[in-house]
Amino acid sequence: MHNQAMQIPRFFFLLISLLIFISCQNQDSEIETETEESTANENADLTHLPFGGPKVLIRNQGDPQPDFLSLWLCGLPSNGAGNADASDWTNTDGTWDYTRKPQVEGNVNWLSEFNVTLDGNGNRIITGNALPDHATGVFPIDPTSVAYQYDGNPNIISSHEVEYILPAMPEVATEASCVSFGPSGISLTGSAIYHGASTLGNDAAAHEILDRFGGHTDGTETYHYHFPAQDLQDHINPHESGHSELMGYMLDGFGIYGPNGEDGEILWSEDLDECHGHTHPILWDGEMVNLYHYHWTYDFPYNIGCFKGTPL
Repeated sequence: MHNQAMQIPRFFFLLISLLIFISCQNQDSEIETETEESTANENADLTHLPFGGPKVLIRNQGDPQPDFLSLWLCGLPSNGAGNADASDWTNTDGTWDYTRKPQVEGNVNWLSEFNVTLDGNGNRIITGNALPDHATGVFPIDPTSVAYQYDGNPNIISSHEVEYILPAMPEVATEASCVSFGPSGISLTGSAIYHGASTLGNDAAAHEILDRFGGHTDGTETYHYHFPAQDLQDHINPHESGHSELMGYMLDGFGIYGPNGEDGEILWSEDLDECHGHTHPILWDGEMVNLYHYHWTYDFPYNIGCFKGTPL
């Protein structure tokens, strides 16, 4: 009788232990699944990106309004230049591979000046010298480098006076505006943000040779960005979770944020409107405000499709 009495509690102990083990296994499986989903959301496939050239609309060539997934330009310059051959990093399915594309090498440091203030009268004042607060590749591109074989960019980087007066609380305009060449905005690094097309009218990020920050210079000797390179994002503010941080201001006053949306998911152009933005609560000058804003994305047009507000 004594042995039987001891066996009953032992049986229940083994049963409870088995149930705890199964529960822990299920929890581990759920955690693993959540981790895999989180990793999938955090990582974008940069080896198969769509070319954006066919999505360039030009107002003075018969395109009177912007369109979803497109860049609406005011016009193309008559003396366009840049790289037109992307075949060495083009995939068989017609996409392009960012990881196979050469970059302008080097680490040239600059003395950057950049300041953003609110004047108390509804204006945001941005001043600086247009030089980045991070190192860039070597420009003009070194003729002995791999990058030079594709893009013999002969231009230097020089300082320029920056003085923008933007609305501190921008408003959506009754009609969108087309985008011109030159700066479309300014990054928090102090350098310009250019739209997604080259002066040839093709996809600048896919064709032109950029440095590791997604930037290069042009005939105006202005260093500028075309692509949200990871080095650029990490330099401004490394993303940990949730919505991306502010990365700069476009020239209608609206902010531009990194490629992560409200739940931390990677956004693509199809998730945004024709101007490459959307509206929801964001952190704006230290407060949560329901406001329109742009996003950098890894696909064309990358940063702006048209101006949603009234540009300078």
